[in-house]
Amino acid sequence: MNLALAAVAAAALSVAPGAGYIYPPVMPAGRATEVQFGGYEFTPDVELHSLDPGVTIERLGPPGDLIVPEPPYWFGQKSMRGAFPIPRELPARITVGKEVSPGITRWQAANAGGASGTAPYLIESGRVVVENRHRADPQTLDSLPVTVAARLGRIAEVDCYNFTAAQDGPVTAELITGRLGSGIHGVIEIRESNGVHVADVVNTDGRDCELTFAAEAGKTYSARVFDVDFRGNQAFVYALRITPGPRVLMTRPNAGRPSQTREIEFIGYGLETNTAQLERVTRKIDFPDQQEPTFPYNLKTPAGSTSVSFRLEDFDELVEPEGNEFSGPIAINGTLDHIGQEDRYTLEMSQGDTWSLAVEARVLGSPLDPVLRVLAPDGSELAKNDDAEGTSDCALEITAATDGPHTVVISDVSSEVESPLSIYRFVAKRPRTDFTLSVPPNVSFEAGGKASIAVKVTRSGGYQGEVALEVKGLPAGITAPTELQIPADKNELNIELTTAADCATTSTYLSIVGVGTIESRSVKHVSRVLVSRTMQVPVSISWVGRETQHERPRGSTFPAELEINRQDGYDGEIWLMMSSKQSRHRQGIRGPIMKVPAGAQRVFYPVFLPEWLETFRTSRLVIFAVAEVVDPQEESHYVLSPSGRLCIIVEGALMKVDGGDAEIEALPGEAFEIPVDVLRRPNFTEDVTLEITVADDVDELFQAAPVVVPTGQTRATVRVETTAAPRLYPEQQLTVRATALQDGKWLAVSETDVTVVFTEKVAAR
Repeated sequence: MNLALAAVAAAALSVAPGAGYIYPPVMPAGRATEVQFGGYEFTPDVELHSLDPGVTIERLGPPGDLIVPEPPYWFGQKSMRGAFPIPRELPARITVGKEVSPGITRWQAANAGGASGTAPYLIESGRVVVENRHRADPQTLDSLPVTVAARLGRIAEVDCYNFTAAQDGPVTAELITGRLGSGIHGVIEIRESNGVHVADVVNTDGRDCELTFAAEAGKTYSARVFDVDFRGNQAFVYALRITPGPRVLMTRPNAGRPSQTREIEFIGYGLETNTAQLERVTRKIDFPDQQEPTFPYNLKTPAGSTSVSFRLEDFDELVEPEGNEFSGPIAINGTLDHIGQEDRYTLEMSQGDTWSLAVEARVLGSPLDPVLRVLAPDGSELAKNDDAEGTSDCALEITAATDGPHTVVISDVSSEVESPLSIYRFVAKRPRTDFTLSVPPNVSFEAGGKASIAVKVTRSGGYQGEVALEVKGLPAGITAPTELQIPADKNELNIELTTAADCATTSTYLSIVGVGTIESRSVKHVSRVLVSRTMQVPVSISWVGRETQHERPRGSTFPAELEINRQDGYDGEIWLMMSSKQSRHRQGIRGPIMKVPAGAQRVFYPVFLPEWLETFRTSRLVIFAVAEVVDPQEESHYVLSPSGRLCIIVEGALMKVDGGDAEIEALPGEAFEIPVDVLRRPNFTEDVTLEITVADDVDELFQAAPVVVPTGQTRATVRVETTAAPRLYPEQQLTVRATALQDGKWLAVSETDVTVVFTEKVAAR
């Protein structure tokens, strides 16, 4: 198939993929790790890219099936919320170079529909353990410190990890979710092995959280992790760090001057008495004479040693100063200790001077949510900032319009002022004369067309010079102008890329290099943007009867009819699959990735409706048509066309299998029988097949032959053989699954759970 898609005027562009998550979400530094990339609208040709050039990604296979969440589900009001997107996962290997620093880094996906935004993952320097996804008991962590890479994969999931303290003293558990973009509103609970509650911490705004508790040597503890609303999803990845030893929450001051010796107050746990009480200790520190902006200090405490990083500044940092009038660069450690308090500082400014002002709280570990205002000498408000970009801390850059004393007002909107950590750091300094570049995360283009990269420059410290730009890393078939610059009186430039008609369909990072002259020095900054070629879709699809609300039974398959419009002679095979973005919680509604023969104009797409669906709401489904097309370089790619929404009204079930509420008693190694009732609608007369399903970790311990229940029969018995294995619990839950074919080809399903109690006492696994 060799299709010139650029000539298809009526065709639409394909849909771009979305970057979701990586599982496991933590990579050990300097090693290779096999992972699953989770994303949305992934196609067989999807490409994966790392923003950090020190990290390489190698695909190990194609994307898997769509991962529709399994039970349990929300019902009632919660079920009306927007559904989580449905991912596909792709196996890959991530290799982290030794030069890559630990911390958060990011990745992107791209295909013939364009490129995604960025998604984060974590690189760790210490020991990393991946959770055991199929365990039923708590997972044992052999030693500390450790970072557990895991996820809350389904609703109501609670992960539990056991560990034994090697010594008396504080232990800290940190749950990393917000930095991984997972959206978990996390809870950490610490309990003793007998279930006694020790400590907990709850976060309701999607940030990371941590707690410290006093451990006893030789005692075993459990760390439980869950969402505050007991939500769960494939994308709910997290990292759990468990670390013994002291924990420093903050220092006062937070910085020092090179070659300066001064006393520093440390606030934290285990700093003085090897307990989990909040304590303060003071140390005299010699700050080194160095060019690096930070320096690590090893703090020794009764609970052990810990490294604390200090900033090096070329001005003083004062703690609760007696006066409030200053004329030069300054940093102030202050406290807001009652609601409604405002701290005011006076800065002497000259007309035309530019000042950089910031109030740090969250970055220090303080609960404060500060607000920063600047008043002109006449008392009028010159500037105000509540939240700087990406944080609840404050930042402003102002230029004084007049000479005279300007008033800085610092207040709080968190109502957390009674905390002993309600501390802020106010910094006033002349901004460094410099500039930064920013570009969009991705840019798409069509072969033979043009694309534009919006480059923005942000100047600081009074820099007003021009910035010369250069585009590096251009692949074959893409060109950019050579003499580019952002003039002194402008802050933005659109770089126009020109693409050849035979340009390959690929994606790659371009480096946008900006060069300016500052105080006779050449200063360079680089930003990266992922550019990708898009292709047009040669088909469109629509539901037949899309204006109709279709009534269908629960537990049945709805063969929904689709019309396929093929454009300009495109006659190849296509695939149909659900869109990742659906309305409301799915509650198990699903459809397959289905191949459609070449030339087909109409097709039935099977939509399965589980028997537990609510009947008071409508359910909707959006699918994509996936077509294979060929670019000018004879390379195959895949493009997507959406269907619009199919609306379904759910009614009563076709059939029901019922095992009753009674428990069944059995002996390990012996057979037992499960009696069930099979109920059918009067007009549903198909034979029904009964089978059993059990949890993955014990499925080989149970055997049962399928039982066929013929038309007219309503009672049946399933005989189950067991293995006398010590892994059998005293109580097991089995599911009897009834299946039948409606109209001879569409699946109908009903299930019932049965509890089996083993009367002979057996050892737990």
